[in-house]
Order: sequence, then structure tokens, then C-alpha cells
Amino acid sequence: MKPTTSQKAKRLSQKQIAKDLGVSQTLVSMVLNGRAEGIAKTSFERIWNYALVNGYSPRGMKMDAALSNAHQVGMSTVGYILRAPLRLANKSNFFSHVHQGLHDCLTEHGAKTVFLGSEDLLNDKDFEQFSKTRMQMRGLVIMGEVERSVVRRLSEMFPRVIYAAARLPGVCHSVVANEEDAAEKMVQHLTDLGHEKFAWFGGTVNTMRGEIRHQSIVAALQRRNLKLQHTEFDMSGGNDRREGFDCAEAILKKIGVEGATAWISFNGLSARGAISCLNKNGITIGKEISVAALDVTRVRDSEWPTLASAGSLPEEIGRLAGELIYRDTEESYFQDIVVPAKLFTGESAGPVAS
Repeated sequence: MKPTTSQKAKRLSQKQIAKDLGVSQTLVSMVLNGRAEGIAKTSFERIWNYALVNGYSPRGMKMDAALSNAHQVGMSTVGYILRAPLRLANKSNFFSHVHQGLHDCLTEHGAKTVFLGSEDLLNDKDFEQFSKTRMQMRGLVIMGEVERSVVRRLSEMFPRVIYAAARLPGVCHSVVANEEDAAEKMVQHLTDLGHEKFAWFGGTVNTMRGEIRHQSIVAALQRRNLKLQHTEFDMSGGNDRREGFDCAEAILKKIGVEGATAWISFNGLSARGAISCLNKNGITIGKEISVAALDVTRVRDSEWPTLASAGSLPEEIGRLAGELIYRDTEESYFQDIVVPAKLFTGESAGPVAS
């Protein structure tokens, strides 16, 4: 019998859900109050899905909160952890793109992400909580390079762990950018424009991504019998606009405008900071000095001048991490996926001034 308009408007009760599904009201009450222990997952999801589809709204609880609770205690969820010192409020330009790709993939599977914390804030109490909920989660994505001991500990707890933008062979799956290919494409582009004198700036010393990107540029230049005229690492580890500005000031102070005609940055935000510094000093971007970046994020074309950039799409890294989480087969080996790089020419890099 099709419900009338007045029946549709009536608030759905737990008693009605129990009657419609042919289960006890006690079971419905336990499920909708967040209890998962001792309840079959199929029954849990059946009751919650029916309640949500039919407009059930717990008294005194917003539906968003109820959904969040449901995901954490039994519905399909994937946790993620951010490297130190990142937080939800400053997730970083790069990892916000990675999270978007992960979210898009999980949405197709009817799942959601759950933020489990930042690396440097995790404590024994957090790990104790993880041990209670790990089997109710589809898997975990670690975003960025974290301490090896933390990766190993998490890999022993969660059913499937994916390392995004970093790798630890033999411990968990990983999805990384093809940094060598990005460096090769960028150096080729800049040498085609006539550049022979290069500077590198940004990137945190002793981190995997920082070292790989820097060494990849060095190797790409060596293949052309060229070398870096100057290197200015980011000693603070921020790799943001402020750090890029400071690196640019240091380069100008040490080698001036004539020391290098092409400056390559660890990432787009540092490049934007360097461009601000050069503009402040009256230097024409793309003519007197060309600036390029080794990543591909929204800052590439969100401001003028557009950035010459090369790198793997971070959204693709997130999407592939999600696909690894939902891969049905249980392999006896770990997957290590390398995402191809793309080159985007921009106004920030131009031919060498004659």
C-alpha cells in the first residue's frame, strides 16, 4: 500500500523500522544508538540503510552526526592519517588534492573517509582505540612521510594500509609520484627555452620527497652536462609561500640575478612565494628570471603568472589509493604504484633574455 502524504510527513519511529524489517525493536534501538559489538554487520547495515533512506532522524541528534557515528562504528569507512606537522586546518595544498581524489573514489563505493589524527599527536590511547575499531574499517591511508615505526605499527593493526606520496617497501602498499619523470620533463622544457644556469630552492632536508625531487633535478641536468649554480633548502620544513619568499631573498643575496636564469622550486606554494619576492625587487618573471615548480596543484593557474609545473596529479594518487583499498583480491605481495608525471607550461617560465 502506497503511503499517503500525511503518513510520509510522520516521523519514522524505531518501532516502525523494527516492524518493517521483521526484527526486534531492541535490536533496532541498539544499532541506531551506535552499538556494533555482537551485532552482525549485515544486520547493522540493513537497519541503518533502511533508516537513512526512509528519513529516520534520531531525537536530539543531527543526521550528519548520526551518519558520522554510523560510519565509524560499522558502515563502510576508510581512515586517513596526516604526516606531522599537518592538521585538518592546514592539510597542505598537495594533500588536500590527494584527499579529494581519495574521497571521489570512495564515494563511488558508497564509503567515506574518517580523519584519525596527525602523526605527531597520536598517543597510546589513540592506538588502543584503533585496535578496537580497525576491523570495522575497510583500510587506512597514510598521507605523507611519517616515522617508520608508526607505519609499521599501523600496518599491523589495519586490514589494508596504503602509503600515499611515500613508500616503505615490504610493509604496506604505496602510491607515489614519478618524481624522476617530472624533473626530466621540466629540465627539458627549460633547456628548450635556452636556460643553462639553474638554481634549486625549497624541500625539507632528509625527507624522502625533498631528497628525491632535488636529486632528480641534479640527475636531469647532469644528463645535459649542466649543474645547479645554487641550492637553497627550506630549513623550517614549511615549504609554503613564506619559506619560498625567504629562499628567494637568500638566492638574490648570494648569487644575484645573473647567477641563474631558471629557478626550480620543490613545490608550487614555494614558487609563489619566490615570485612575490622577485616582484618586490622589480624583477620580471619569465624574462629576467624563470620560475618553475615540481608539483601540480591548484596554485598552478589560480594566480598570475601561471606556473610552469611538472608532476603527477595528486588527485590521481588519492584515487589509486582508494582503488587499492577496495581491491577484492588478497595478494601475498605489496603493490607499489608510480603515477606518471605531466608537464604544464606557464607564463612564469620564458626564453632566456638575450
